[in-house]
Amino acid sequence: MTLHIHFVGIKGTGMSALAQISAQIEGANISGSDVEESFYTDSVLKRAQIPVLSFSPKNVENADLVVTSAAYTNLHPEISRAMELNIPVLTYPQYLGRLLSKKRGISVTGTHGKTTTTAMMGLVMLQAGLDPTIVVGSDVPSIGGNAHSGKGEFFLAESCEYRRHFLNYSPEHLVITNIEFDHPDYFNDLDDVIAAFAELAKKVPAHGHIYVWDEDPNRKSLLSDAPITTFGLSESADVRATEIVFQDERSSMKIMLKGEYVGDLNLHVAGRHNIINALATIALCYEIGIPIQAILFGLGLFNGTKRRFEHIGSNKNGALIVDDYAHHPTEIRTTLEGARLSFPDRRIRAIFQPHTFSRTEKLLLEFSQSFQGADEVVVADIFASAREQEHYTVSSLNLADLILKQGIQARYIGTLEDIGVYLNDTLAPEDLVLTLGAGDIYKVGLGIVS
Repeated sequence: MTLHIHFVGIKGTGMSALAQISAQIEGANISGSDVEESFYTDSVLKRAQIPVLSFSPKNVENADLVVTSAAYTNLHPEISRAMELNIPVLTYPQYLGRLLSKKRGISVTGTHGKTTTTAMMGLVMLQAGLDPTIVVGSDVPSIGGNAHSGKGEFFLAESCEYRRHFLNYSPEHLVITNIEFDHPDYFNDLDDVIAAFAELAKKVPAHGHIYVWDEDPNRKSLLSDAPITTFGLSESADVRATEIVFQDERSSMKIMLKGEYVGDLNLHVAGRHNIINALATIALCYEIGIPIQAILFGLGLFNGTKRRFEHIGSNKNGALIVDDYAHHPTEIRTTLEGARLSFPDRRIRAIFQPHTFSRTEKLLLEFSQSFQGADEVVVADIFASAREQEHYTVSSLNLADLILKQGIQARYIGTLEDIGVYLNDTLAPEDLVLTLGAGDIYKVGLGIVS
């Protein structure tokens, strides 16, 4: 009898990805439910011929397994009904862990860069004919969406550290892009974050492999029976890039493996951070047996993911509109650095929407110091999270004032609508508008393109 799996909150990026691959890995019939609000995953699910139902307890009554988004509690009517009927209920990370165990698991994690790095690895592995199963946290045109149901032996998954979700996984290969303090609504401090990554590293078996950014000072806390390969720009890195040349949104460089030159890489995505992501990709893919020239060729085909320095278009007078998911001070700084390298002659106007009160409060000073690459900063109201129950006093006006004290032109304009009006009234042909944040700030860009 065919297994019936029902997904509660199926429109989420991760949930929609798991729904797509479950039909093949589990041989299951898939159903799902969610709110009526439109998401980019609507088209993904339609393409996969997975119907999306409105929430109702009746949806789970014929299910053999219920998988739920971490956004919902046991009080959700579908989850509550499944528990009444003794139908097994797994959260997203629990179910992803179950699927990873069925293949040779590759987990890509880190505070920043894990989506792009996973996407790069997925493309290279596909081009090399390995046909991996892939789950990634964004729409990646080069791999056909946010998931790929592969028949090969590898399962490549973006793995989030929030609430230690990634401890549900026991990967054979573990890629850690970097370790920084984030998610202050859950982690106490940087030491707490490091402890979570260290615990995951210990789960990698001795026959597996770990890959870490060489310049990360926190990597020294990672102890494992598995061998560790480092990647980065420093001379001590096992996999590194030299003679880097930036031109427009591209970069070219020479690649060194353990001090030996092995070939040239031409990247079509902006910024030093994407070079680091590419080096992580080279380290992993070379270790699992892909020839170096095939890796470099595959990386040369990579053209980015949705909401990662994504070109939205231009407005009527020629200003360029770009959107990026950056919502942590380090991400903002590196994104602006990449923008300045790619567009040295444009006026960079950063439109930032802080994401969650807890992150804004805990990292307020760091945020104020992360906009040095911008000519102007507009700060929108904080995008709140339903998971935050505490009362916070921090505001976007506080942040705008602190940015001003850094000597950068900054202003607070609360609503997205008012920001759109301001931009339409002030845009010049030489402007680069860069919307930044993990909420819905991208709507500003969509509203001003012509």
